[in-house]
Parts: sequence; C-alpha cells; structure tokens
Amino acid sequence: MSLRQAQFADRFQDAVWNAHSASLAHGEITDDWSQIPLDELERDCISHLDALGFRYYIPALMLSVLNHYESSSMRVIGTLGGLYPKKDSSWEYHMHRYSLLSPAQKTAIARFLTALPKLVELDFQDQKVVPRALRNYWGEYLQTDATE
Repeated sequence: MSLRQAQFADRFQDAVWNAHSASLAHGEITDDWSQIPLDELERDCISHLDALGFRYYIPALMLSVLNHYESSSMRVIGTLGGLYPKKDSSWEYHMHRYSLLSPAQKTAIARFLTALPKLVELDFQDQKVVPRALRNYWGEYLQTDATE
C-alpha cells in the first residue's frame, strides 16, 4: 500500500477503495524510497500502511525526521508513533507491520531511535516516545547487535 493509497483508505474505508487503489499510485514513487520528496511524506496516512508499505517507506520517513524534525508535523508524529508499539490492543497491529522487516532492518531502526535524541532536539512528548519504543520492542535488536 502506497502513501496515497493509505491516505485514500483513511478517507474511504469501504469497497470503493479497491476500485480506485491502482490509479492512485500513478505519479507516485514506489520503486526507490530515497527519491520520495518531503511533501509526499507529509501525507497523514502512515498509520494506514500495510507491512509492505511500512517496510518500503520507513527509511525515507526516518531520514525525514532527522533532516526535517517538526514536532507538530503528522509525518513526524506518524513516524515516531509507528515505531512505538504499545503493549495494549494495538500490539498485534504493530507486530504485523514489523513482520517483513529483517533483523538487520530492525537493528537499523533501533540504532535510529537510540541516536535520534542526540541528533535532534526532540519536544517533550517525543522525548518520552523514543525511549518507550526502545523499551517496548526495538531495544532487543540493540542487544543482539552487540553480540555479533
């Protein structure tokens, strides 16, 4: 699912989505995440990405947080929220989205979360989210990284 498809799904969560989903990707960069422009990443739809879409877009989103951190941006909120699996009813949802990530990709995300507070002046809320995300899930990939 692409960003535009996810945005459309957010607005029209019914059978109409299936009829239009193929045409929505027209003009959208879906084969090289490094070429996705910032304005495309600003779409408020990260939470609607499926596992394949999440794996494709998360590197571009993480880099955009590093290079263009704005705490009120839905891009930043969605990216950090997407990396913060809460131990509640949404846990399985997050685990499904992470299911296609390789151990190396998970380690890269853990390293990103570890480095982020040192590289960007996070707002008060994000100062809480990042360590919680590491504690709840990503930190285990730092531990396996240290033993390799």
